[in-house]
Amino acid sequence: MRFRRLRSTAKSESYQTRFGGINLQNGTPLGEWEELHNMTAESYPAVCSMPCRRYKSLPSDMTGFTFKDDMLVYTVSDGIYIGDEKLDLELSVSGKKLVSMGAYIVILPDWIVINTEDMSVMEGTVSNEATSVTITGGTLYEINFNQTSPTVDIRKLMYFETSATNSALEKLKKGDRVKLSYAYKGKAMSFVISVDSISTEESYLEEGRAAVIFDTVSGIYKDTRYFFSEVQPMTGTRFVARHENVTLEKSSEIEKAEIPDMDYELIVEHNNRLWGCSSENHEIYCSKLGDPFTWKEYSGLSTDSYAVTVGSDGDFTGSTVYNDSVLFFKENCVHVVYGTKASNFTLSTIELRGVQKGSHNSICKSNGLLYYKAPEGIFVFNGSASVRADGRLGRDIKETAVGVADDDAVYMATDDTVYVYDYLHDSWHTEDIMGGHGTMISGHNYGGALYLTMATGNLVRVYLMRGNNDSFTEFDETVGFSLVTGNLNRTGAIMRHVSKLRFVIGVDDTYTDVSFTISISYNGGGYKTVYSYDSNGTKPSTEIFTVPIIPMRCQRMKLKISGTATGTEYISSPAFTLYGIYYTSEGGTELG
Repeated sequence: MRFRRLRSTAKSESYQTRFGGINLQNGTPLGEWEELHNMTAESYPAVCSMPCRRYKSLPSDMTGFTFKDDMLVYTVSDGIYIGDEKLDLELSVSGKKLVSMGAYIVILPDWIVINTEDMSVMEGTVSNEATSVTITGGTLYEINFNQTSPTVDIRKLMYFETSATNSALEKLKKGDRVKLSYAYKGKAMSFVISVDSISTEESYLEEGRAAVIFDTVSGIYKDTRYFFSEVQPMTGTRFVARHENVTLEKSSEIEKAEIPDMDYELIVEHNNRLWGCSSENHEIYCSKLGDPFTWKEYSGLSTDSYAVTVGSDGDFTGSTVYNDSVLFFKENCVHVVYGTKASNFTLSTIELRGVQKGSHNSICKSNGLLYYKAPEGIFVFNGSASVRADGRLGRDIKETAVGVADDDAVYMATDDTVYVYDYLHDSWHTEDIMGGHGTMISGHNYGGALYLTMATGNLVRVYLMRGNNDSFTEFDETVGFSLVTGNLNRTGAIMRHVSKLRFVIGVDDTYTDVSFTISISYNGGGYKTVYSYDSNGTKPSTEIFTVPIIPMRCQRMKLKISGTATGTEYISSPAFTLYGIYYTSEGGTELG
Protein backbone atom coordinates (compact mmCIF):
# COMPACT_ATOMS: atom_id res chain seq x y z
CA MET A 1 0.00 0.00 0.00
CA ARG A 2 1.28 3.47 -0.89
CA PHE A 3 0.58 6.35 1.48
CA ARG A 4 0.58 10.04 0.60
CA ARG A 5 3.20 11.76 2.64
CA LEU A 6 2.65 14.85 4.78
CA ARG A 7 4.79 17.82 3.92
CA SER A 8 5.62 20.54 6.38
CA THR A 9 5.19 24.15 5.16
CA ALA A 10 8.13 26.49 5.43
CA LYS A 11 8.49 29.23 7.96
CA SER A 12 8.58 32.83 6.72
CA GLU A 13 9.39 36.15 8.35
CA SER A 14 7.61 39.38 7.50
CA TYR A 15 8.18 42.83 8.85
CA GLN A 16 6.78 46.32 8.65
CA THR A 17 8.93 49.39 9.27
CA ARG A 18 6.88 51.93 7.27
CA PHE A 19 3.59 52.92 8.84
CA GLY A 20 0.59 54.71 7.37
CA GLY A 21 -2.64 55.84 8.91
CA ILE A 22 -6.16 54.50 9.39
CA ASN A 23 -7.41 52.42 6.46
CA LEU A 24 -10.60 50.37 6.67
CA GLN A 25 -11.11 50.11 2.92
CA ASN A 26 -8.96 47.09 2.04
CA GLY A 27 -8.81 44.85 5.08
CA THR A 28 -6.21 46.98 6.88
CA PRO A 29 -2.88 45.37 5.92
CA LEU A 30 0.06 45.45 8.30
CA GLY A 31 1.48 48.96 8.29
CA GLU A 32 -1.97 50.58 8.37
CA TRP A 33 -4.44 50.62 11.22
CA GLU A 34 -8.02 50.05 12.23
CA GLU A 35 -7.48 52.62 14.98
CA LEU A 36 -4.73 55.20 15.28
CA HIS A 37 -5.50 57.57 18.14
CA ASN A 38 -3.31 60.41 19.40
CA MET A 39 -0.53 59.12 17.16
CA THR A 40 1.14 61.07 14.36
CA ALA A 41 3.47 60.58 11.39
CA GLU A 42 5.89 63.27 12.59
CA SER A 43 8.62 60.56 12.82
CA TYR A 44 7.69 58.92 9.51
CA PRO A 45 8.25 56.14 8.49
CA ALA A 46 7.88 55.35 12.21
CA VAL A 47 4.65 56.21 14.01
CA CYS A 48 4.79 58.12 17.30
CA SER A 49 2.55 59.50 20.02
CA MET A 50 1.67 63.16 19.86
CA PRO A 51 3.13 65.45 22.53
CA CYS A 52 0.94 66.94 25.23
CA ARG A 53 -1.11 69.75 23.75
CA ARG A 54 -0.26 73.36 24.59
CA TYR A 55 -3.08 75.85 25.13
CA LYS A 56 -3.99 79.31 26.34
CA SER A 57 -6.87 79.79 28.76
CA LEU A 58 -9.51 82.37 27.90
CA PRO A 59 -12.19 83.92 30.12
CA SER A 60 -15.24 81.74 30.72
CA ASP A 61 -17.49 84.57 29.48
CA MET A 62 -15.67 84.82 26.14
CA THR A 63 -18.22 85.28 23.34
CA GLY A 64 -16.04 85.56 20.22
CA PHE A 65 -12.45 84.89 19.21
CA THR A 66 -9.98 85.44 16.36
CA PHE A 67 -6.34 86.33 15.60
CA LYS A 68 -5.13 89.61 14.11
CA ASP A 69 -1.66 91.12 13.72
CA ASP A 70 0.04 88.52 15.94
CA MET A 71 -2.50 89.13 18.70
CA LEU A 72 -5.34 87.22 20.28
CA VAL A 73 -8.60 89.12 19.86
CA TYR A 74 -11.68 88.10 21.81
CA THR A 75 -14.86 89.60 23.15
CA VAL A 76 -16.33 89.28 26.63
CA SER A 77 -19.60 90.53 28.05
CA ASP A 78 -18.39 94.09 28.55
CA GLY A 79 -15.73 94.69 25.92
CA ILE A 80 -13.07 93.40 23.55
CA TYR A 81 -9.46 92.37 24.22
CA ILE A 82 -6.89 93.03 21.50
CA GLY A 83 -3.71 91.45 22.77
CA ASP A 84 -3.53 92.43 26.44
CA GLU A 85 -5.41 95.70 25.98
CA LYS A 86 -9.12 95.95 26.69
CA LEU A 87 -11.63 98.34 25.14
CA ASP A 88 -14.81 98.68 27.20
CA LEU A 89 -17.99 98.24 25.13
CA GLU A 90 -21.65 97.61 25.65
CA LEU A 91 -22.23 94.27 23.89
CA SER A 92 -25.22 91.98 23.64
CA VAL A 93 -25.02 88.64 25.44
CA SER A 94 -25.14 86.48 22.31
CA GLY A 95 -22.15 84.75 20.70
CA LYS A 96 -20.04 86.93 18.42
CA LYS A 97 -18.37 86.59 15.06
CA LEU A 98 -15.29 88.78 14.62
CA VAL A 99 -14.51 89.69 11.00
CA SER A 100 -11.23 91.36 10.03
CA MET A 101 -11.50 94.18 7.47
CA GLY A 102 -8.19 95.94 6.92
CA ALA A 103 -7.18 97.59 10.18
CA TYR A 104 -10.68 97.08 11.54
CA ILE A 105 -12.52 94.30 13.33
CA VAL A 106 -16.28 94.09 12.93
CA ILE A 107 -18.12 92.67 15.94
CA LEU A 108 -21.26 90.85 14.79
CA PRO A 109 -24.21 90.90 15.32
CA ASP A 110 -23.67 94.14 17.30
CA TRP A 111 -22.24 95.93 14.23
CA ILE A 112 -19.51 97.64 16.21
CA VAL A 113 -16.28 98.30 14.31
CA ILE A 114 -12.97 98.65 16.17
CA ASN A 115 -9.85 100.30 14.79
CA THR A 116 -7.11 97.99 16.10
CA GLU A 117 -4.37 100.57 15.52
CA ASP A 118 -5.65 103.07 18.10
CA MET A 119 -8.28 101.01 19.96
CA SER A 120 -11.09 103.33 18.89
CA VAL A 121 -14.64 102.76 17.72
CA MET A 122 -15.10 103.56 14.03
CA GLU A 123 -17.41 106.40 13.05
CA GLY A 124 -20.73 105.08 11.83
CA THR A 125 -20.76 102.23 14.30
CA VAL A 126 -24.22 101.22 15.44
CA SER A 127 -25.26 103.26 18.47
CA ASN A 128 -25.65 101.96 21.96
CA GLU A 129 -28.27 103.19 24.39
CA ALA A 130 -25.96 105.82 25.83
CA THR A 131 -25.55 107.57 22.46
CA SER A 132 -29.16 107.34 21.26
CA VAL A 133 -30.62 110.71 20.20
CA THR A 134 -34.13 112.13 19.77
CA ILE A 135 -34.56 115.77 18.71
CA THR A 136 -38.08 117.04 18.12
CA GLY A 137 -39.57 120.20 16.63
CA GLY A 138 -36.83 120.80 14.05
CA THR A 139 -37.12 122.00 10.46
CA LEU A 140 -36.02 119.92 7.46
CA TYR A 141 -34.75 121.69 4.33
CA GLU A 142 -34.08 120.03 0.97
CA ILE A 143 -32.50 122.45 -1.51
CA ASN A 144 -31.54 121.77 -5.15
CA PHE A 145 -29.07 124.24 -6.68
CA ASN A 146 -28.48 125.44 -10.27
CA GLN A 147 -30.74 123.03 -12.11
CA THR A 148 -30.48 124.91 -15.43
CA SER A 149 -26.77 125.71 -15.23
CA PRO A 150 -24.83 122.41 -15.49
CA THR A 151 -21.56 124.20 -16.17
CA VAL A 152 -21.67 126.01 -12.84
CA ASP A 153 -22.48 123.73 -9.90
CA ILE A 154 -25.29 121.25 -9.57
CA ARG A 155 -25.64 120.05 -5.99
CA LYS A 156 -28.14 119.27 -3.29
CA LEU A 157 -28.23 120.54 0.27
CA MET A 158 -30.32 118.71 2.86
CA TYR A 159 -30.19 119.66 6.52
CA PHE A 160 -32.11 119.58 9.80
CA GLU A 161 -32.24 122.88 11.66
CA THR A 162 -32.62 123.12 15.44
CA SER A 163 -31.41 125.17 18.40
CA ALA A 164 -27.64 125.46 18.73
CA THR A 165 -27.97 124.96 22.49
CA ASN A 166 -29.52 121.51 22.14
CA SER A 167 -27.14 119.21 24.06
CA ALA A 168 -28.34 116.18 22.05
CA LEU A 169 -26.27 117.44 19.10
CA GLU A 170 -23.13 116.35 20.96
CA LYS A 171 -24.17 112.72 20.48
CA LEU A 172 -24.25 113.05 16.69
CA LYS A 173 -21.20 112.53 14.48
CA LYS A 174 -20.31 112.06 10.87
CA GLY A 175 -21.46 108.72 9.50
CA ASP A 176 -24.40 108.27 11.89
CA ARG A 177 -27.58 106.94 10.27
CA VAL A 178 -30.59 108.90 11.50
CA LYS A 179 -34.32 108.72 10.87
CA LEU A 180 -36.29 111.87 9.98
CA SER A 181 -40.03 111.71 10.70
CA TYR A 182 -42.59 114.39 9.70
CA ALA A 183 -45.99 114.96 8.09
CA TYR A 184 -46.53 115.95 4.45
CA LYS A 185 -49.97 116.58 2.99
CA GLY A 186 -51.56 114.79 5.92
CA LYS A 187 -49.41 111.66 5.56
CA ALA A 188 -46.75 110.42 7.95
CA MET A 189 -43.37 110.39 6.17
CA SER A 190 -39.91 109.19 7.14
CA PHE A 191 -36.56 108.22 5.65
CA VAL A 192 -33.08 107.27 6.90
CA ILE A 193 -29.98 109.21 5.86
CA SER A 194 -26.32 109.60 6.91
CA VAL A 195 -24.97 112.61 8.79
CA ASP A 196 -22.18 114.50 7.00
CA SER A 197 -21.49 117.22 9.58
CA ILE A 198 -22.96 119.38 12.37
CA SER A 199 -22.44 123.13 12.04
CA THR A 200 -23.48 126.44 13.61
CA GLU A 201 -21.51 128.62 11.18
CA GLU A 202 -23.27 128.18 7.83
CA SER A 203 -24.30 131.38 6.06
CA TYR A 204 -27.91 130.26 5.79
CA LEU A 205 -28.29 129.83 9.57
CA GLU A 206 -29.59 132.52 11.89
CA GLU A 207 -27.76 133.22 15.13
CA GLY A 208 -28.43 130.58 17.79
CA ARG A 209 -29.36 127.92 15.24
CA ALA A 210 -27.48 124.73 14.22
CA ALA A 211 -27.69 122.48 11.18
CA VAL A 212 -27.31 118.71 10.98
CA ILE A 213 -26.13 118.45 7.37
CA PHE A 214 -26.75 115.17 5.55
CA ASP A 215 -24.68 113.27 2.99
CA THR A 216 -26.09 113.95 -0.49
CA VAL A 217 -22.90 113.19 -2.40
CA SER A 218 -22.28 109.45 -2.05
CA GLY A 219 -25.75 108.13 -1.24
CA ILE A 220 -29.00 107.70 -3.11
CA TYR A 221 -30.08 111.22 -2.15
CA LYS A 222 -27.75 113.00 -4.58
CA ASP A 223 -30.37 113.41 -7.34
CA THR A 224 -30.87 117.18 -7.65
CA ARG A 225 -34.04 116.84 -9.73
CA TYR A 226 -35.99 115.01 -7.06
CA PHE A 227 -37.44 115.88 -3.68
CA PHE A 228 -36.81 112.80 -1.55
CA SER A 229 -38.65 114.38 1.38
CA GLU A 230 -41.80 114.56 -0.77
CA VAL A 231 -41.19 111.45 -2.92
CA GLN A 232 -41.74 113.36 -6.18
CA PRO A 233 -39.77 115.11 -8.92
CA MET A 234 -39.22 118.83 -8.38
CA THR A 235 -40.88 121.43 -10.60
CA GLY A 236 -38.97 123.84 -12.77
CA THR A 237 -39.62 126.82 -10.52
CA ARG A 238 -39.53 125.33 -7.03
CA PHE A 239 -36.09 124.48 -5.64
CA VAL A 240 -36.68 124.26 -1.91
CA ALA A 241 -38.78 121.84 0.14
CA ARG A 242 -39.38 122.82 3.79
CA HIS A 243 -40.99 120.73 6.55
CA GLU A 244 -41.81 121.82 10.11
CA ASN A 245 -42.05 119.80 13.35
CA VAL A 246 -39.58 117.16 12.17
CA THR A 247 -38.21 114.57 14.59
CA LEU A 248 -34.63 113.32 14.23
CA GLU A 249 -33.82 109.96 15.84
CA LYS A 250 -30.61 107.99 16.17
CA SER A 251 -30.66 104.49 17.71
CA SER A 252 -29.27 101.03 17.15
CA GLU A 253 -32.66 99.84 15.88
CA ILE A 254 -32.76 102.54 13.21
CA GLU A 255 -29.19 101.95 12.10
CA LYS A 256 -29.60 98.17 12.01
CA ALA A 257 -32.77 98.55 9.95
CA GLU A 258 -30.57 99.82 7.12
CA ILE A 259 -28.49 96.64 7.29
CA PRO A 260 -30.09 93.50 5.78
CA ASP A 261 -31.18 90.86 8.28
CA MET A 262 -28.43 88.35 7.50
CA ASP A 263 -27.13 85.07 8.92
CA TYR A 264 -24.40 86.94 10.75
CA GLU A 265 -22.26 83.84 11.43
CA LEU A 266 -21.79 83.50 7.64
CA ILE A 267 -20.56 87.06 6.98
CA VAL A 268 -17.06 87.18 5.41
CA GLU A 269 -14.73 89.87 4.10
CA HIS A 270 -13.45 90.03 0.52
CA ASN A 271 -11.80 92.90 -1.38
CA ASN A 272 -12.61 95.43 1.37
CA ARG A 273 -16.31 94.57 1.42
CA LEU A 274 -18.41 92.52 3.78
CA TRP A 275 -20.43 89.72 2.17
CA GLY A 276 -23.44 88.07 3.75
CA CYS A 277 -26.57 86.08 3.04
CA SER A 278 -30.10 85.61 4.34
CA SER A 279 -31.63 82.14 4.58
CA GLU A 280 -35.03 83.69 5.23
CA ASN A 281 -34.96 85.91 2.14
CA HIS A 282 -32.79 83.60 -0.05
CA GLU A 283 -30.56 86.57 -0.87
CA ILE A 284 -26.83 87.34 -1.04
CA TYR A 285 -25.51 90.83 -0.24
CA CYS A 286 -22.30 92.81 -0.15
CA SER A 287 -21.64 96.16 1.51
CA LYS A 288 -20.43 99.33 -0.11
CA LEU A 289 -16.68 99.32 -0.77
CA GLY A 290 -14.84 100.10 2.47
CA ASP A 291 -18.08 100.77 4.40
CA PRO A 292 -19.43 97.91 6.54
CA PHE A 293 -22.58 99.92 7.42
CA THR A 294 -23.92 100.74 3.95
CA TRP A 295 -25.75 97.89 2.19
CA LYS A 296 -28.44 99.67 0.16
CA GLU A 297 -26.53 102.13 -1.99
CA TYR A 298 -27.13 101.65 -5.71
CA SER A 299 -25.78 104.78 -7.41
CA GLY A 300 -24.22 103.18 -10.48
CA LEU A 301 -20.70 103.52 -9.07
CA SER A 302 -17.95 100.91 -8.69
CA THR A 303 -18.20 101.34 -4.92
CA ASP A 304 -21.90 100.40 -4.77
CA SER A 305 -23.36 97.67 -2.61
CA TYR A 306 -24.95 94.61 -4.21
CA ALA A 307 -27.82 92.19 -3.66
CA VAL A 308 -29.11 89.15 -5.57
CA THR A 309 -31.83 86.56 -4.98
CA VAL A 310 -30.98 82.86 -5.39
CA GLY A 311 -33.41 80.18 -6.50
CA SER A 312 -32.14 77.18 -4.53
CA ASP A 313 -34.01 75.51 -1.68
CA GLY A 314 -32.88 75.31 1.94
CA ASP A 315 -30.87 77.47 4.30
CA PHE A 316 -27.38 78.77 3.73
CA THR A 317 -24.91 76.59 5.65
CA GLY A 318 -21.44 78.02 5.00
CA SER A 319 -19.44 80.78 3.35
CA THR A 320 -15.84 81.42 2.39
CA VAL A 321 -13.55 83.16 -0.10
CA TYR A 322 -11.96 80.84 -2.67
CA ASN A 323 -10.13 81.53 -5.96
CA ASP A 324 -10.92 85.26 -5.66
CA SER A 325 -14.65 84.51 -5.47
CA VAL A 326 -17.14 84.41 -2.62
CA LEU A 327 -18.84 81.06 -1.99
CA PHE A 328 -22.15 80.55 -0.18
CA PHE A 329 -22.92 76.89 0.52
CA LYS A 330 -26.16 75.07 1.13
CA GLU A 331 -26.34 71.33 1.84
CA ASN A 332 -27.16 70.59 -1.80
CA CYS A 333 -25.28 73.29 -3.75
CA VAL A 334 -22.87 76.21 -3.67
CA HIS A 335 -23.48 79.72 -5.02
CA VAL A 336 -20.35 81.42 -6.36
CA VAL A 337 -20.11 85.19 -6.87
CA TYR A 338 -17.45 86.33 -9.35
CA GLY A 339 -16.41 89.88 -10.23
CA THR A 340 -14.75 93.01 -8.90
CA LYS A 341 -17.59 95.58 -8.65
CA ALA A 342 -21.36 95.70 -8.49
CA SER A 343 -21.73 96.21 -12.24
CA ASN A 344 -19.90 92.97 -13.11
CA PHE A 345 -20.74 90.70 -10.17
CA THR A 346 -21.96 87.37 -11.57
CA LEU A 347 -23.71 84.55 -9.72
CA SER A 348 -23.08 80.90 -10.63
CA THR A 349 -24.63 77.84 -8.96
CA ILE A 350 -23.01 74.38 -8.75
CA GLU A 351 -24.96 71.35 -7.54
CA LEU A 352 -22.92 69.24 -5.15
CA ARG A 353 -22.87 67.84 -1.62
CA GLY A 354 -22.41 71.00 0.37
CA VAL A 355 -21.66 72.04 3.92
CA GLN A 356 -23.64 70.45 6.74
CA LYS A 357 -25.92 72.81 8.63
CA GLY A 358 -24.12 73.76 11.83
CA SER A 359 -20.67 73.06 10.33
CA HIS A 360 -20.05 76.52 8.82
CA ASN A 361 -16.78 76.73 10.77
CA SER A 362 -15.50 73.53 9.16
CA ILE A 363 -14.53 75.14 5.83
CA CYS A 364 -10.74 75.31 5.45
CA LYS A 365 -8.17 75.37 2.66
CA SER A 366 -5.23 73.05 2.05
CA ASN A 367 -3.04 72.86 -1.07
CA GLY A 368 -5.51 74.86 -3.15
CA LEU A 369 -8.52 72.70 -2.20
CA LEU A 370 -11.43 73.38 0.13
CA TYR A 371 -12.21 70.83 2.83
CA TYR A 372 -15.47 70.91 4.76
CA LYS A 373 -17.88 68.80 6.78
CA ALA A 374 -20.90 67.59 4.77
CA PRO A 375 -23.83 65.69 6.33
CA GLU A 376 -22.16 62.30 5.65
CA GLY A 377 -18.53 63.11 6.28
CA ILE A 378 -15.54 65.16 5.14
CA PHE A 379 -15.59 66.38 1.53
CA VAL A 380 -13.10 68.23 -0.67
CA PHE A 381 -14.02 70.85 -3.33
CA ASN A 382 -11.79 71.89 -6.25
CA GLY A 383 -13.85 74.79 -7.59
CA SER A 384 -16.16 72.77 -9.83
CA ALA A 385 -16.98 69.50 -8.03
CA SER A 386 -16.77 67.90 -4.60
CA VAL A 387 -15.77 64.35 -3.63
CA ARG A 388 -15.55 62.51 -0.36
CA ALA A 389 -12.15 62.73 1.34
CA ASP A 390 -12.59 60.42 4.35
CA GLY A 391 -13.26 57.03 2.73
CA ARG A 392 -10.38 55.37 4.57
CA LEU A 393 -12.03 56.07 7.93
CA GLY A 394 -14.67 53.49 7.02
CA ARG A 395 -17.70 55.19 8.56
CA ASP A 396 -20.00 58.16 8.22
CA ILE A 397 -19.28 61.14 10.46
CA LYS A 398 -22.65 62.62 11.37
CA GLU A 399 -21.58 65.15 14.01
CA THR A 400 -21.10 68.82 13.17
CA ALA A 401 -17.47 69.90 12.97
CA VAL A 402 -14.99 72.76 13.15
CA GLY A 403 -12.10 72.77 10.68
CA VAL A 404 -8.65 74.29 10.25
CA ALA A 405 -5.86 73.44 7.80
CA ASP A 406 -2.55 74.37 6.26
CA ASP A 407 -0.67 72.75 3.39
CA ASP A 408 0.54 69.91 5.63
CA ALA A 409 -2.59 68.84 7.51
CA VAL A 410 -6.37 69.15 7.79
CA TYR A 411 -8.10 69.03 11.19
CA MET A 412 -11.84 68.34 11.42
CA ALA A 413 -12.89 68.52 15.06
CA THR A 414 -16.21 67.25 16.37
CA ASP A 415 -17.07 67.57 20.04
CA ASP A 416 -15.54 64.17 20.89
CA THR A 417 -12.99 63.40 18.13
CA VAL A 418 -10.51 65.32 16.01
CA TYR A 419 -10.04 63.73 12.56
CA VAL A 420 -6.64 64.58 11.09
CA TYR A 421 -5.58 64.18 7.47
CA ASP A 422 -1.79 64.30 7.08
CA TYR A 423 -1.41 65.62 3.54
CA LEU A 424 2.34 65.04 3.38
CA HIS A 425 2.03 61.31 4.15
CA ASP A 426 -1.49 60.82 2.76
CA SER A 427 -2.76 59.30 6.01
CA TRP A 428 -5.56 59.70 8.55
CA HIS A 429 -5.48 59.49 12.33
CA THR A 430 -7.67 60.67 15.20
CA GLU A 431 -6.97 62.80 18.24
CA ASP A 432 -8.91 64.19 21.17
CA ILE A 433 -8.74 67.39 23.19
CA MET A 434 -9.30 67.26 26.94
CA GLY A 435 -10.31 63.63 26.64
CA GLY A 436 -13.00 64.43 24.09
CA HIS A 437 -15.09 66.46 26.53
CA GLY A 438 -16.22 69.86 25.38
CA THR A 439 -17.68 71.87 22.53
CA MET A 440 -15.59 72.93 19.55
CA ILE A 441 -16.01 76.63 18.76
CA SER A 442 -13.68 77.65 15.94
CA GLY A 443 -10.46 76.90 14.06
CA HIS A 444 -7.76 79.40 13.04
CA ASN A 445 -4.73 79.33 10.76
CA TYR A 446 -2.49 82.19 11.77
CA GLY A 447 1.21 82.95 11.79
CA GLY A 448 2.17 79.51 10.49
CA ALA A 449 0.31 77.70 13.28
CA LEU A 450 -3.07 75.97 13.58
CA TYR A 451 -5.43 76.51 16.52
CA LEU A 452 -8.70 75.03 17.77
CA THR A 453 -10.89 76.74 20.36
CA MET A 454 -13.10 74.71 22.66
CA ALA A 455 -15.23 75.18 25.75
CA THR A 456 -16.22 72.76 28.48
CA GLY A 457 -17.98 73.82 31.66
CA ASN A 458 -16.31 77.03 32.83
CA LEU A 459 -13.17 76.37 30.78
CA VAL A 460 -12.50 78.07 27.44
CA ARG A 461 -9.18 77.24 25.78
CA VAL A 462 -7.46 77.79 22.47
CA TYR A 463 -5.25 74.79 21.66
CA LEU A 464 -2.11 74.86 19.53
CA MET A 465 -2.58 71.95 17.11
CA ARG A 466 0.35 72.46 14.75
CA GLY A 467 3.32 74.84 14.60
CA ASN A 468 4.97 76.85 17.36
CA ASN A 469 3.81 79.62 19.66
CA ASP A 470 5.97 80.15 22.74
CA SER A 471 3.34 82.39 24.33
CA PHE A 472 1.26 79.26 24.96
CA THR A 473 2.75 78.12 28.24
CA GLU A 474 -0.06 75.94 29.62
CA PHE A 475 -0.36 72.30 28.54
CA ASP A 476 -2.24 69.09 29.24
CA GLU A 477 0.06 67.06 31.48
CA THR A 478 -1.16 63.65 30.27
CA VAL A 479 -1.85 62.25 26.83
CA GLY A 480 -3.21 58.78 26.06
CA PHE A 481 -2.51 56.93 22.79
CA SER A 482 -3.53 53.69 21.09
CA LEU A 483 -2.97 51.67 17.90
CA VAL A 484 -4.96 48.67 16.64
CA THR A 485 -3.90 46.57 13.66
CA GLY A 486 -6.03 44.61 11.24
CA ASN A 487 -5.77 40.79 11.16
CA LEU A 488 -2.14 39.74 10.83
CA ASN A 489 -2.88 36.36 9.24
CA ARG A 490 -5.52 35.46 6.69
CA THR A 491 -7.31 32.22 5.93
CA GLY A 492 -6.24 30.67 2.62
CA ALA A 493 -5.47 27.35 0.96
CA ILE A 494 -2.64 26.97 3.42
CA MET A 495 -3.46 27.97 6.99
CA ARG A 496 -0.55 29.98 8.36
CA HIS A 497 -0.03 30.93 11.98
CA VAL A 498 2.03 33.67 13.62
CA SER A 499 4.55 31.95 15.87
CA LYS A 500 6.79 34.84 16.93
CA LEU A 501 6.41 38.62 17.21
CA ARG A 502 8.98 41.36 17.77
CA PHE A 503 8.28 45.04 18.35
CA VAL A 504 10.98 47.70 18.00
CA ILE A 505 9.97 50.56 20.30
CA GLY A 506 11.46 53.85 21.45
CA VAL A 507 10.58 55.65 24.69
CA ASP A 508 11.59 59.18 25.73
CA ASP A 509 12.58 59.10 29.41
CA THR A 510 12.36 62.88 29.62
CA TYR A 511 8.70 62.41 30.48
CA THR A 512 7.80 61.90 34.14
CA ASP A 513 6.08 58.65 33.28
CA VAL A 514 5.50 56.62 30.12
CA SER A 515 3.52 53.40 30.32
CA PHE A 516 1.99 51.15 27.70
CA THR A 517 0.71 47.64 27.16
CA ILE A 518 0.71 45.29 24.18
CA SER A 519 -2.42 43.17 23.89
CA ILE A 520 -3.55 40.49 21.43
CA SER A 521 -7.04 39.48 20.35
CA TYR A 522 -7.19 35.82 19.22
CA ASN A 523 -9.88 34.75 16.75
CA GLY A 524 -12.03 37.82 17.44
CA GLY A 525 -12.00 37.44 21.23
CA GLY A 526 -11.15 40.01 23.87
CA TYR A 527 -7.72 41.54 24.15
CA LYS A 528 -5.22 39.84 26.46
CA THR A 529 -2.19 41.73 27.73
CA VAL A 530 1.10 40.09 26.73
CA TYR A 531 3.54 42.87 27.66
CA SER A 532 3.52 45.86 30.02
CA TYR A 533 5.95 48.76 30.31
CA ASP A 534 6.25 51.46 32.96
CA SER A 535 9.14 53.91 32.85
CA ASN A 536 9.05 54.17 36.66
CA GLY A 537 9.49 50.42 37.06
CA THR A 538 11.83 47.82 35.64
CA LYS A 539 12.66 48.81 32.10
CA PRO A 540 15.23 48.23 29.32
CA SER A 541 18.51 50.10 29.62
CA THR A 542 18.24 51.72 26.16
CA GLU A 543 15.74 54.19 24.74
CA ILE A 544 15.11 51.91 21.73
CA PHE A 545 14.51 48.27 22.54
CA THR A 546 12.92 45.08 21.20
CA VAL A 547 9.92 43.36 22.75
CA PRO A 548 9.74 39.63 21.79
CA ILE A 549 6.39 37.84 22.13
CA ILE A 550 5.30 34.27 21.40
CA PRO A 551 1.53 34.37 20.75
CA MET A 552 -1.00 31.57 21.03
CA ARG A 553 -1.72 29.51 17.95
CA CYS A 554 -4.80 30.92 16.20
CA GLN A 555 -6.35 31.61 12.83
CA ARG A 556 -6.92 35.36 13.29
CA MET A 557 -4.93 37.82 15.38
CA LYS A 558 -5.10 41.56 16.10
CA LEU A 559 -2.55 43.64 18.00
CA LYS A 560 -3.30 46.60 20.23
CA ILE A 561 -0.83 48.99 21.81
CA SER A 562 -2.20 51.52 24.27
CA GLY A 563 -0.57 53.77 26.82
CA THR A 564 -0.20 57.17 28.46
CA ALA A 565 2.55 59.74 28.84
CA THR A 566 2.80 62.31 31.63
CA GLY A 567 5.08 65.31 31.96
CA THR A 568 5.42 68.12 34.49
CA GLU A 569 6.89 70.40 31.84
CA TYR A 570 6.15 70.76 28.14
CA ILE A 571 8.15 68.35 25.94
CA SER A 572 7.89 68.61 22.16
CA SER A 573 9.37 65.18 21.38
CA PRO A 574 7.12 62.07 21.29
CA ALA A 575 6.98 59.87 24.39
CA PHE A 576 6.42 56.63 22.42
CA THR A 577 7.64 55.62 18.95
CA LEU A 578 6.97 52.38 17.08
CA TYR A 579 9.80 51.70 14.62
CA GLY A 580 8.85 48.24 13.40
CA ILE A 581 6.84 45.03 13.81
CA TYR A 582 8.46 41.71 12.82
CA TYR A 583 6.59 38.43 12.81
CA THR A 584 7.39 34.84 11.91
CA SER A 585 4.61 32.73 10.44
CA GLU A 586 4.40 29.00 9.77
CA GLY A 587 1.82 26.58 8.41
CA GLY A 588 0.57 23.27 9.73
CA THR A 589 0.76 20.54 7.11
CA GLU A 590 -0.74 19.89 3.76
CA LEU A 591 -1.30 16.70 1.76
CA GLY A 592 1.42 16.30 -0.88
